[in-house]
Amino acid sequence: MKTKGNTMKLKNVIRPTIAIALTAGFAAAAFAGDEKEVKITMDKVPAAVQQAVKAYATEAEIKGIEESNVEGTKVIEFDIEKSGQASEIAFRPNGKLFSAEEEVALAHLPKAVRKTIARMSKHAKAGKPEKIVQEGKTSYEIVIEKNGKKIEYTLSPAGKVINQEKVGKE
Repeated sequence: MKTKGNTMKLKNVIRPTIAIALTAGFAAAAFAGDEKEVKITMDKVPAAVQQAVKAYATEAEIKGIEESNVEGTKVIEFDIEKSGQASEIAFRPNGKLFSAEEEVALAHLPKAVRKTIARMSKHAKAGKPEKIVQEGKTSYEIVIEKNGKKIEYTLSPAGKVINQEKVGKE
């Protein structure tokens, strides 16, 4: 026989348990969105992607291949080195280009991006800038180290800071 007191005790146990389970579920979902990379070999790359990557690089220029999930999109990433310049290209499993990243000389950046980098790196050390083209949208990334802290900045072609995140040890 249930009493009002037992029902209240049961509710006081169930509510916190549900809250903890929901919080754990949301945390797991948040971490699932993080990029996970798994090294693979060319024989594991879908045929459509193998064909597509041949337009960008020879097998000798491919330094690494990874299968990853970028914000919910499955991609195959290739680390490439041509004439001493490093780049990364990523394809969807169907062979469609997802993104391309390449180091670029400061002089080849848009003027607004150069100005922003100069302003942000005053009294700091700037790394090599990269040009990113993802799903047809261009942005630029640069790591700036100041007072022992490294921050990677993502800039629009107009020089506006789109994103920033700490780099290195968490």
